[in-house]
Amino acid sequence: MGRGLLPALAILLAVPDATAQTTADTTIIRVFETAAIGFDEALEDPTPRGEHVVLDQGRTLARTVQLPAAPADQRDARRIVATVTVRPVLTEPGSRRPGDEWTRMGCLTVVTPGDGGPDDPNATEVELMRFTTGFGQGAGYSQDVTALAPLLAGRRELRLTLSTYRNPAWEVSVRLEYTRDGVGYRRPALAEPLFHDMALTADSPLLSATIDIPVGLARPRVRLLSTGHSTDGGPENEFITCTHVLRIDGRRIVSWRPWSEQGGALRSVNPWAGRRTIDGREVWSSDLDRSGWQPGLVIEPLLVPVPELTPGRHEISLEVLGIRPEGMDHAHGYWRISGVVLADEPWPAGVARPTER
Repeated sequence: MGRGLLPALAILLAVPDATAQTTADTTIIRVFETAAIGFDEALEDPTPRGEHVVLDQGRTLARTVQLPAAPADQRDARRIVATVTVRPVLTEPGSRRPGDEWTRMGCLTVVTPGDGGPDDPNATEVELMRFTTGFGQGAGYSQDVTALAPLLAGRRELRLTLSTYRNPAWEVSVRLEYTRDGVGYRRPALAEPLFHDMALTADSPLLSATIDIPVGLARPRVRLLSTGHSTDGGPENEFITCTHVLRIDGRRIVSWRPWSEQGGALRSVNPWAGRRTIDGREVWSSDLDRSGWQPGLVIEPLLVPVPELTPGRHEISLEVLGIRPEGMDHAHGYWRISGVVLADEPWPAGVARPTER
């Protein structure tokens, strides 16, 4: 969870701030601009590259930027939208073949400092958004991340990761837009990370965390991202889902099975998908239903209202049942899971949450 945090932070503090474009109602922070991502096992962590550094043998970009300050009051509230644009790098000039023709999982994260500041070894990553590339083709992905506003103010490190094993592979751009347009009535006050596990397996299918909820917050909820995968591309757990169970203080709150059935309309962003003819009908690999994700789409988070999170300390756990275990070929299923507890400041002012009346 704390992959390479301290070396990256030490270098990034000297990096200039991202370019900010500001008008009366909107501020746009450009974090990465057509930055290259590709796998290179010879790279050391971190390796400086222009205004950012690369980690994880080239598959992660990291940069510390100055984000807008938290709003002083409701009149200055902003909606925050994250946008990631991904484009494949071609194998050579004039070629139509991408350097990476596979679909790849991507995620945008923010590094939260521990109680001891940015150099605290307990600094963690919080996932802002998750997406998958199409087979050999990128796209633009946008997501409203306003509820995570407490993590997106002041000086912060942002990271963009793509799970590629090719080089050349992809170019990415990332921006954060802070705007009055569509801000709504919320006043985000709490965004506390719970889980960030990119490989939950049958050997360890349970995540748990302890959280302290302050007095005076409203509308607590858990924001969850979960997608199923397999190390060999087999059916479990990419094409067969698993039951997820969320518990608070030992009490089952909700059970669900991540699933997506949108693949049939995505052929235009999957030009290199595999194809077979079945009973006279052509089927593309991008057509298939999957465990909570689809090639070429952003993954929508599950939001679970949890009034059970009253002020005080609570234990929160997430268990995934029936993950495909490792077989004789050493292949296995796994789930990528992240979770954040969210809550708002009551608004209008003085309106108590139901549990405090």
